[in-house]
Amino acid sequence: AERVQDALAEREIFTSGPVVVFRWTNAPGWPVEYASKNVLDVFGADGLLAARFDGYAPRSGQIAMARAVDLALDDGAHLLVEGPTGTGKSLAYLVPSVLHAVRTGRRVLVVTANIALQEQLVSKDLPLLAEVLPVPFDYALLKGRSNYLCLDRLPAGTRASVADELEAQRDQVVAWASNTAKGDVSELPFEPDYAVWQHFSVRSEDCPGKDCALHAQCHAQRARARAAEAQAVVTNYHLLFAHLAVREATGEDLVLPSFDVAILDEAHKAADIARDFFGWRVSFHALRRLARPLRDLGHGSLAATLEALAGDFAEHLRGVRDARNYRVRLRRPGQIDVAPLLEALPVAASAYRAATPSSPKEANRVARLAELCDLAVLRLEAAVGLTDDNAVVFIDLDARGRGVLCAKPIDVGPTVQRGLFDLTSSVVLASATLSTGGSFELVRSELGVPDARELVVESPFDFEDQALLVIPDGLPDPTDASWPGTVGRVVREVVERAQGRTLGLFTSYRNLDLAHRQLRGVTYPVWRQGEQPRTALVEAFRSDVRSVLLGTESFWTGVDVPGEALSAVVIDRLPFPSPDDAVLDAIKERDPRWFLHYGLPRAVLAFKQGFGRLIRRAGDFGVVVVLDRRLVTRPYGHLFLRSLPRVRVSRRIEDVSVFLGTDSPAAKGA
Repeated sequence: AERVQDALAEREIFTSGPVVVFRWTNAPGWPVEYASKNVLDVFGADGLLAARFDGYAPRSGQIAMARAVDLALDDGAHLLVEGPTGTGKSLAYLVPSVLHAVRTGRRVLVVTANIALQEQLVSKDLPLLAEVLPVPFDYALLKGRSNYLCLDRLPAGTRASVADELEAQRDQVVAWASNTAKGDVSELPFEPDYAVWQHFSVRSEDCPGKDCALHAQCHAQRARARAAEAQAVVTNYHLLFAHLAVREATGEDLVLPSFDVAILDEAHKAADIARDFFGWRVSFHALRRLARPLRDLGHGSLAATLEALAGDFAEHLRGVRDARNYRVRLRRPGQIDVAPLLEALPVAASAYRAATPSSPKEANRVARLAELCDLAVLRLEAAVGLTDDNAVVFIDLDARGRGVLCAKPIDVGPTVQRGLFDLTSSVVLASATLSTGGSFELVRSELGVPDARELVVESPFDFEDQALLVIPDGLPDPTDASWPGTVGRVVREVVERAQGRTLGLFTSYRNLDLAHRQLRGVTYPVWRQGEQPRTALVEAFRSDVRSVLLGTESFWTGVDVPGEALSAVVIDRLPFPSPDDAVLDAIKERDPRWFLHYGLPRAVLAFKQGFGRLIRRAGDFGVVVVLDRRLVTRPYGHLFLRSLPRVRVSRRIEDVSVFLGTDSPAAKGA
């Protein structure tokens, strides 16, 4: 221990080469005194935050993370850091990043995967630092264009015809539009239905840009101008990847302002978002959008033909998907018929190019439509020929059951490394769940991370005292035919033992439905995914201390319900990737050891996310019940357990009542 402290005291030892930082910082009692001065000036016992908040207590994990970020930025190094819930990771990366930006004049980009975290950063964390830090700095939030009110569309939106039940929303948007200064849809006190908001916003591909008469007043353009002047810019992964693609094609920073430091929060989601972004879709709706404007140009017959072909193509895709020889993805050239569209789309493109636009705005629109026709042709040709070895092509279904042709890249690592890591002096990837058993290998390989430092911060919570992990004995293996029948029964038993207060996390809608049926008749309110918007369900669950919430994949992350309302988490089975995932299917074909390299690490990360719903604050207390005996019977089970904080484990379902104190007469009468 003394040698470790001595090593930490020597900066060159701490920072030289690709050091394994996490082996040091995982040790209890990491020496806070070795943190750099500017970190302690903020987070220390006598620091700026202590002066601001009564009863402030330094968190060693937060200081360790801030120290690692500070050194990485100073040394121009990349960093992978896992900061569990309660670490305070947002401030841990914001403080050194902002100070670095002010000191060097280099902009820092902070990227998140969801709007909630973006709003927290710009409405809470950065304003706090603007008051606390001794140096002034500017920050800005930048979203995709469709998140901003389009002034050009406002008159038409005001008159737009919507369903009767949405008229009140439309009128509220109109009233807000006359007063808003930033035009950001998140300023609204409600989330407008897409059927309403589409009349007031514009997608990037449909925006006339500088040809718009209202370009100078454009809310999206003004947001970009503010970002260009800010030292810290908060944005999302879709804009980041759009920026990388445009910069690679043009050599210019056209989507985001230039930056020298990037902080990727929620980095465990980055690879999947990149696959979605760099992939593509050819849908009935997309083809219909290419067809309908032809009518205004006098090509009604061509428009009708193309729209009919769009419907036929969607039905054809549905038929291919339902055929016995289709499994997960297209596997051989010529498996779909695209010939009719390959004839019609070039004709449509020629019609758009031959048009005589009445204004620069109209010229921009028809030129873009011609380009989209050309792009659709290229995608259809790639799909029928399967010419890209790094892509999977598959058929999805839209909300009405129509077939949609989709493609995703298998490996986005080279693209991200080339566009981000190779061109940015320092990239910090942070998440509450980024490692599996102390290894960052999955995120390294998926995102193409070159040499980087690593840090795993210890959880600030006492899980041995605050939590119990229950793996009930006597349950069948999830691969056994009798297992589904036990799911609902055991979920009900947990709910009754916990007296409501339960979040059920399921790996399939089938299991969720089984549990929901079994919970009929319980005396606690039961909310299930799909009944209301996700945010409304979480708020209802949070508000009613005795309620139950059931959800699938999207509820494994982002559900933050501290306190008694969430006293039990039930996980139906280990969340291995779905065999119906096209990317996984291709990886399995390429890599004989796919389970160890991809399937198992992905499952561990998802499992950690689900487990992490339980303890959100220092005073939280509860149980996690896993209905999958493989956690203790299969050799890989130890990797899941090793990736959790140190926690007590029980094989008795009765211990749910014992641990929560609901087995006493007083508790039963509560």
